[in-house]
Amino acid sequence: MKLSLTTEIVFKMSGWTVPQPDSKPLDWDEYDPAFDPPSANYLVYDTHKDAPPGFAVRVGKKASVFLVDKMVKGKKMKIAVGLARGKKGDVPVMKLAAARERAWDLIKIAKAHGVNPKDIEERIEAAELTLGQVFARYVQHLKGRAEPAKPNSILSVEKAIDKLKDWNGRKVRMITPSEVIERFDLHAVDKGHKTAAEAMGRWATAAVAKAIEFEYHAAHGEKRAPSLTYNPFAILKTEEKYRNNKQLERDYKKKGIRNPLSFESTVGPYVKAVWAYRHVNPIACDFVMLTLLWGMRRGESCTFKWRDRITDEQSAVERWVDMENKIAFVADAKNRMDHYFPIAPCALEILKLRRAECGEDQVWVFPAQSPNSTKGYYSDPKVALETIRDNAGVKVLRGHDLRRTFGAACEKLGFSDRQTKRMLGHVSAGGESVNRYTEAEMVDVAARMERVEELIFSKAPSVYNALRPKGARRMPDKEDIVAPAKPEKRTRRSKAAEA
Repeated sequence: MKLSLTTEIVFKMSGWTVPQPDSKPLDWDEYDPAFDPPSANYLVYDTHKDAPPGFAVRVGKKASVFLVDKMVKGKKMKIAVGLARGKKGDVPVMKLAAARERAWDLIKIAKAHGVNPKDIEERIEAAELTLGQVFARYVQHLKGRAEPAKPNSILSVEKAIDKLKDWNGRKVRMITPSEVIERFDLHAVDKGHKTAAEAMGRWATAAVAKAIEFEYHAAHGEKRAPSLTYNPFAILKTEEKYRNNKQLERDYKKKGIRNPLSFESTVGPYVKAVWAYRHVNPIACDFVMLTLLWGMRRGESCTFKWRDRITDEQSAVERWVDMENKIAFVADAKNRMDHYFPIAPCALEILKLRRAECGEDQVWVFPAQSPNSTKGYYSDPKVALETIRDNAGVKVLRGHDLRRTFGAACEKLGFSDRQTKRMLGHVSAGGESVNRYTEAEMVDVAARMERVEELIFSKAPSVYNALRPKGARRMPDKEDIVAPAKPEKRTRRSKAAEA
């Protein structure tokens, strides 16, 4: 229906009376005797000369709203203008005259862009995003991209979010560089958590940078200038708040972080302590020993499976050891690369021990020791690592230091940086992949792996002599320590005899 609206009529249509100076309620018939308004949910178009075509009031049970209902460039649009009467969250009530003026402006915007102004406002809202929204969108991006971020990366982002949680409701454009520096110094200087502060700064910088990137593409599609262009966290790089490699190494040394075993003093005692621990926990012993001999990351070595107990399809995405071909494969390592390397003789002997102690249906090389484990594989070597460390008389040793010890062995043997990186599964210069070697390269890598193994065991000859393959020479052992014997593999015949 159509009607020349007044403020009083808008009140009356929704069932309210307009308060008058003398408190006398208005009579509807005073404005239009022929009009009989429905109870609710109806639309009344404004025919007033100041109203644009299509301007109307939609009357609801709890509230009435101003809107424009018209065709714009061949599209039927209902453009929201504002609240006429009632309550709708914190939205303020608009006066009729102001609503008409606002309607004219919104129609111009709709004609200029060919879309509903509400859609435009939502698309350019990136400029008004809060930091909490930016982080939420960034985490969604990390999880939803073709190659999702690893769980540890998501955990690191969540820690950064927690350090900035009181800014969750802050508009990004309202965060100042000085505030960012102050927050960084709070964690890096006052609390002394430099690494955590740097991670916080880098993740926040990346999250806002991605929001700016999203806004750039949205603005290009709508043929407008980007509305979010400044990243307040970029000030941390400008101010050189992040430590360089030299500073990092100095801090690591000061804190006792990154301590590979010493080939002069601690490699021998440690290897002996690992082997002696086999009487206590064979799985933990073999896990630690192979992690050292292969220079593995703990989270990767614990997930090895037996190659002959998985399918060909699984072998492309799983981590496995192939005893027959003396090859190990790490799929999707920390650097997102695949790593493929040969198994040296003593490592193969350890795998034989492992295999002999595994059930015929066990797919994991290092199975979980608890039947209640949800992962199925050995995943918590903390107690074993601490016990072995203490038994070896080593003061400070973290899990990743075993990998650093492997790297130190490569350096001690004179391998080039490129050779060492490939053996560790790193990316070589120029972004070269390490997932596969040529046949000739595999022979060379196998020789280098064997040399690393011999160097490590040369500091604990008793352990080498216990593990050496049949026919291999013994190492001179001044201590002449008797190493733990290998368990005999039980055959069906021996089981039948025992029965």
